[in-house]
Amino acid sequence: MNRVLPAGLPDFALRSSTMLGLLALAACSSNEYRPVASTQPPPRPPAAVTAVAPTAPPMKLTPEATAAGSDVVWALRGALNVAALICQNRSLAGDYNNILKRHRALLNDAYATEQARYQKIHGRAGVALHDKAMTRLYNGFASVPDRRRFCTQAVRVADELLALPSADVPRIARRALTTMEPGALRLVSSAG
Repeated sequence: MNRVLPAGLPDFALRSSTMLGLLALAACSSNEYRPVASTQPPPRPPAAVTAVAPTAPPMKLTPEATAAGSDVVWALRGALNVAALICQNRSLAGDYNNILKRHRALLNDAYATEQARYQKIHGRAGVALHDKAMTRLYNGFASVPDRRRFCTQAVRVADELLALPSADVPRIARRALTTMEPGALRLVSSAG
């Protein structure tokens, strides 16, 4: 059974006309290469470029005059925790664990202060609301726009934190966070 196409031509007629058109087109071509004259001069060869391996300047976070609050210190710990989990860097994961040991008292104080602040504001629901806020913060760090930058800077921040006494951590916490993620302080303020 022949199908009739919308134009009213039977299927074999369409195939035949298509084939004739292709044959006519093929007859007009040749295998001969004919260069086309150009009015523009030939392009200059590219200048020699020497590749330089990128080297990161040594990290040195300068302490601020005002120490960050416990919310920022705890958020810094959270950012490093997320980095240790998502950056696929064993060294960073090890450094994170060493930071927890080295700055245990400071981090325990920051956590206790944040828990108390939430309980003071929200009463018995404070602990649950703090947990929800920390989940939002962690999700924010896990979905930063530039993960490569976040992970690279997390390694540098972790190295710096391992070299600092705990008393200096609150004075570099803001800068450390914004070094890892420029929008980090917005994440902190929106989480709580």
